[in-house]
Amino acid sequence: MTAPDRPMHDPFDLSGKVEMVTGANTGIGQAIAVGLAQAGADIVLVGRTEPVATLAAVRGCGRRVLSVEADLSPIAHVSRIVGEAVEGLGRLDVLVNNAGIIRRNDLAVFTEEDWDAVVDTNLKSLFFLSQAAAQRCVAQRSGKIV
Repeated sequence: MTAPDRPMHDPFDLSGKVEMVTGANTGIGQAIAVGLAQAGADIVLVGRTEPVATLAAVRGCGRRVLSVEADLSPIAHVSRIVGEAVEGLGRLDVLVNNAGIIRRNDLAVFTEEDWDAVVDTNLKSLFFLSQAAAQRCVAQRSGKIV
């Protein structure tokens, strides 16, 4: 018995999707953004500075790309980040929380300022950016957060 003739769904085809990646200037975030673009997604890059190399790499995949510059440690930027993404590329289908910082210091001299900077960027911003993205995705009736 053979399956009826119908096109196979490609689970790696992200055509028509808009995916936001935080911390995409270099390393893992850059690789994620480029990989998603190669799979057909349009990309929103979020970081403290313009991710010049990542912008070029995503454009090289023939995809639309938007850079949103923002420090993720204060949550005041969260609504603006999601708003700029939707305004610039029309929707938001996936948020990839990749941004993170580290402050290397001995336990005995690690300051409260260092602790707050790490927690605000790595945990607090992840939660509140996910919350803002989820609100948008609920309104669209679709979306994912990684």
